Amino acid sequence: MATARALATMGASIIFAGAAAAQSASDVEIKRAIGEVAGELQICSDYFLVGSSCLSAQEPSLARTYREMSDKVADLAIKSGRAIGVSDEAYAAMAQLETETMMKSMRGNCTNIAVLLQRYSKFCQRLSQDADPRVKEWIVCARAKQRTCNGPGLP
Repeated sequence: MATARALATMGASIIFAGAAAAQSASDVEIKRAIGEVAGELQICSDYFLVGSSCLSAQEPSLARTYREMSDKVADLAIKSGRAIGVSDEAYAAMAQLETETMMKSMRGNCTNIAVLLQRYSKFCQRLSQDADPRVKEWIVCARAKQRTCNGPGLP
């Protein structure tokens, strides 16, 4: 099972808590779920990075925490993406596009960071703590042939 090997190479980063969930999902569903979660992790990494930049002058300690979260989540996103064939170049290109879009949604002014907080804060906090439940949610959505799965969506 190629997908199972891909999951194994990711170590403990994205695993399934219940063996039944992994066994009942097809390789295609698992690969799609990992891909979708990798994309959401990337969005969250970019959100934390933009937040860190915006907070650096007023709240240096919080800005460092956001930067650390960005790095942690980016590492998980990159590993997950590689497991399904996403190149580092594609990751970097998407990160640039997402960051630019997030800045535009704030009209280029960190005073408007509430726009990002409202859209991403809760979702990204939850995802950064444990991606496993989100993979399971995406498997259910993949089985149902859904194109979205109650996430924040692209910026």
